[in-house]
Amino acid sequence: MKMNTNKTQLFLVASIASVMVLAGAASEQAFAHGGQGFFVTLPNGESRQITVVIGHNNEPTTAQETGQSSGNHPMELFIRDSATGLNLADADLKVDKYYYKNDKKFNKAAEKGFEPRETDVTVSGVHGDPGHYFARQILAQPGIYGYHVTGTVSYFGVVDVPIDVKAFCRDAPSNDFTTLWFGGFGCTVDVDDSKFPGKKVKHDKDD
Repeated sequence: MKMNTNKTQLFLVASIASVMVLAGAASEQAFAHGGQGFFVTLPNGESRQITVVIGHNNEPTTAQETGQSSGNHPMELFIRDSATGLNLADADLKVDKYYYKNDKKFNKAAEKGFEPRETDVTVSGVHGDPGHYFARQILAQPGIYGYHVTGTVSYFGVVDVPIDVKAFCRDAPSNDFTTLWFGGFGCTVDVDDSKFPGKKVKHDKDD
């Protein structure tokens, strides 16, 4: 009887952990972020996995437009233990930022090699929200934004895990910049593109 009780407890713990992971994945899709998993080898040889989720704050993003949109959409990250959903609160991170006005300029850069517009921008922790990190910015123009985040995060004080996450917004043309990715975040649009009704559309009269 005791053995069956232990098996039941283990099953319940595993089920709860699975629900937490699935709920996390669903929430990432809900607020338009994407993520990548990293395997961690502990000093005792055991393997763990962490998940890094990236996107823009306050999706969908619109470019700055006086009197209409502030363009205030920080790049944000969430880092957690994949199995338990527990947040990883001690990270030292930097981000390189990329911007391309349209698909043509993006494809041209892809041929020559992507060059960041800003480098080594500090990624800070959000006060009172462990595992949540951000880099302040105002998105001044509509277009294709991308980020390359590097650094380390402490795995509960046991080992420092290298972080290397690369991503462009999901509407960017197909590219090799993002690997091992799930989900995604939207590209930045002109605020006028999201208005309804927008410009009047003239329809032909029936004959």
